[in-house]
Amino acid sequence: MVGLKYIGGVLVAIVLCGVIWLVHPAKEQVNQLEEQISRQYMFANFLLRDTVEDLLAWNFSQPLTEADEDYIEELSNELLYTTGLIFSGDVVHHEWRSRMNDIQGYLSNYMSGTSLSEEDVADINQSLQANRFITMDFDDYVDNTYDFYNAMHDEQHEMVERVKSRLATKY
Repeated sequence: MVGLKYIGGVLVAIVLCGVIWLVHPAKEQVNQLEEQISRQYMFANFLLRDTVEDLLAWNFSQPLTEADEDYIEELSNELLYTTGLIFSGDVVHHEWRSRMNDIQGYLSNYMSGTSLSEEDVADINQSLQANRFITMDFDDYVDNTYDFYNAMHDEQHEMVERVKSRLATKY
C-alpha cells in the first residue's frame, strides 16, 4: 500500500514537471510574440504619423487633379497598410479603428472623383488631427517598445483614455 502511494506521488511529480516543462517555453514564446507585435505597433505609429502629416497638408476642398492622383493614391495605400498593421489584431481601440475606416472612406470617395462636402472635409481634417495627436501621445505615454502591446490590448492602459480624449477633442 505504501509502495502504491509512493508510485502515485512520483507519477504526480512527473506530470507536474512535464506540465511546467511544456508551459515555460510556451510562456517564453508568448512573450517573444508580444514583443514582436509591440515593435510592429511602434513602427506603424511612426508610419501613421508621417502619412497623417502628409494628408493634413492636402486641401480636400479642391478637386483632385489628374497630376495628383498618384500621390493621393500612394498616401491612401500607406494609410491602409498602416491601419492594417495597427488594427489587424483584437485591439481595444474600437472607436479609433472606426475613425480610421471613416478616413479611408473619405479618401476612396475623393479618389473616385466625388467632391467632399464641407462637413466631410471638416470631418476628415478633424480625424487626421486627432490621429496626429494620438501618434504623439503614443510616443509620450508609452515608456518602452514592449508597452506598445499593452497600450493596444489592455483596457486599463492609460492610452485607452488618451485615444478617446483625442478623438473627442475638436481641433
